[in-house]
Amino acid sequence: MAFSSQIYTSEVIINDDPATMRHAQPPLGMSTGLDLGLRGPGNYEYGEFASPFPDELLIPRSEWQARIQEMEEQKSRTSDLIRLCQLPHKDQNGTNYCWINAPTHCVEIDRLQQNQRTVSLSPASAGAQIKGYRNVGGWGLEGLQWIIGKGLVPSSLWPDNAIDKKYATADNLTIALDYRTDEWIECIPRNVEQMVSMLLRRAPGAAGLGWWSHEVTFCDAVWIDGAIAIRFRNSWKGYGDFGFSILQGSKMLADDLVFSLNARPT
Repeated sequence: MAFSSQIYTSEVIINDDPATMRHAQPPLGMSTGLDLGLRGPGNYEYGEFASPFPDELLIPRSEWQARIQEMEEQKSRTSDLIRLCQLPHKDQNGTNYCWINAPTHCVEIDRLQQNQRTVSLSPASAGAQIKGYRNVGGWGLEGLQWIIGKGLVPSSLWPDNAIDKKYATADNLTIALDYRTDEWIECIPRNVEQMVSMLLRRAPGAAGLGWWSHEVTFCDAVWIDGAIAIRFRNSWKGYGDFGFSILQGSKMLADDLVFSLNARPT
């Protein structure tokens, strides 16, 4: 029997069938906030803050299905680690900060993969300062610059959605320096080979989706109906199965995509 990835009970699938677009509608009190109008037209727009995807990381298409099947059987996917450690998904709760929730969650996942202590990190500790304490949209580079240079404050010290200057204390800003991830790889927009190669290396990705005006966290490459698809994690409370759902077809093609890069098994 042909292999097909397991889909969890409450995971939804969004693809090119218009009927699936109901799963892209923000629930009451939720929002999106990605502003890709801030991104330039080039293949690589992150400059010094993310390295262009190197060709030596490409994994041939002929290997994709077998690698996905092996990772699934071994429970060695990024989503398996998240479930094992019970890392909550982010909840942007009415803010327009999806663009900083996604890379913040990448840092949280990256810490798990390096066997560091599980710590919830506050997207608002970066987003609020970047945007002058306004609840407005943004894009990935803004978040990456801040995470690399100044880091993220733990949620216990700066609530995830608190757009409030009172939390920007000297102590909190110093603590944030301990929560930085300074190595990232940028993929060419809508490039499936680069995207899948990074996911098969278990790198979490902050993915900006123009059709959705939303940024989410890419976690796994999966195999459904004989084709590649993407398991992502959303920053909407109660979404999917433990935050996870599936993108297929053109809906999985990110218009802005960076992956956290630390040591990964191949």
